[in-house]
Amino acid sequence: MTSKIVPTMMSTAQRVKTIRTYKKSAHGFTLIELMIIVSIVAILAAIAIPSYRRYMVTNAERETQAKMLQLQIQLERWRARSFSYQGFVPEVVNSNDNSVSYSYDEADNKTIYVPDGSDTNTHRYAITLVDGTNTGSSLVATGIVTGRTWKMLATPNPTGITSKAHYMVLTSTGLSCQNITSIDISSVDCGTGQEKW
Repeated sequence: MTSKIVPTMMSTAQRVKTIRTYKKSAHGFTLIELMIIVSIVAILAAIAIPSYRRYMVTNAERETQAKMLQLQIQLERWRARSFSYQGFVPEVVNSNDNSVSYSYDEADNKTIYVPDGSDTNTHRYAITLVDGTNTGSSLVATGIVTGRTWKMLATPNPTGITSKAHYMVLTSTGLSCQNITSIDISSVDCGTGQEKW
């Protein structure tokens, strides 16, 4: 077994030579090498984090659009049976046992949260479903509701990953648009800068 400890019986020249050999065989990183590695990691993080956030927002938007289209199918089935959209209540499937129930997520009979099973604190989007003629009334309401048309507005949660996501509209008359700025449920379209989805 060889040791790198400098013996005391060596001459000064031998000791210097042994110490130099020991220093050459020592491994490690210099400060410059560490700074380069940290810089590379910082650049990669600066690229990856915004890309990941955009991916999460896009995913939430697509999930909400899918939910709105699913609600559209349920509304058309309801109208085929009832000859009106009046009285519509969305289908809710329990993911644990696949049992089906019918309800809105809030007592106003207008609000549906996305994703399924979320609530007022944990949702990514809140879909508001109203009568197309009287946008202040739920389809469940009686009286002023005509039930001939409907309108949905998906509003992103302002406190989550979707705080910079699009507002989306879908109507029974075929309008499907989105905008990064806020949209009022009574508006006829998605306003200036709207996009079709």
